[in-house]
Amino acid sequence: MRVTDVTGPIENGMWTYGPPYPEVLIEEIEQPDFIEHETFSWRFELGAQTGTYLETSLHVDREGPALIDVPAEELVMRDAAILRVPCQADQRIEREQLEACRVRIEPGDVIIVATGWESHWNEQDFVSNCPWFSYEAMRWILDHEPFIMAGDMPRFDSWEDPQGFWPEFFGEGVLLLAPLVNLSAVRGDRVKITALPLKVAESCAAPCRVIVTE
Repeated sequence: MRVTDVTGPIENGMWTYGPPYPEVLIEEIEQPDFIEHETFSWRFELGAQTGTYLETSLHVDREGPALIDVPAEELVMRDAAILRVPCQADQRIEREQLEACRVRIEPGDVIIVATGWESHWNEQDFVSNCPWFSYEAMRWILDHEPFIMAGDMPRFDSWEDPQGFWPEFFGEGVLLLAPLVNLSAVRGDRVKITALPLKVAESCAAPCRVIVTE
């Protein structure tokens, strides 16, 4: 068995989506007065969509399920298909590129699109200039009935040329998992994936640790 951690690190100064999403703050706290021996601990400030995160339709629909309501057993060792589509900055991913991968996809799979954008993690253009999906490409993905749609980019859609697929994406109950890193270290195109988010009440999303097993 080969295990690859495809989770991006959470750290001070890392990328965010900009206001009103908070900047990430990780800082050491003072020694508590009520503990006699020396201790060390930290406090965190961060948004739900920080680092590699899992997200439900509650992000766009107030009636959607909270992430905490997704059973943990549905997030462990799921079958996943990796589609490798090398992309340049701000490149639109087309349906034909996904079809050309010729990777077997089964209903209920996690579909992962690896573009190589993981190499831009924490660079200034990581969010603003990442690859994104055309409507036809995303419709092709949704037609394969994934349980989770994942990628190594922080945005699936263009901010300048929105493709309008989000109502269908979340309306079909698909979970979003992104952005992943280290996919270049994964050898196969049919693997198992585990994505376990923090157990946070009343949130559409939370950071998670994501492991690929092959």
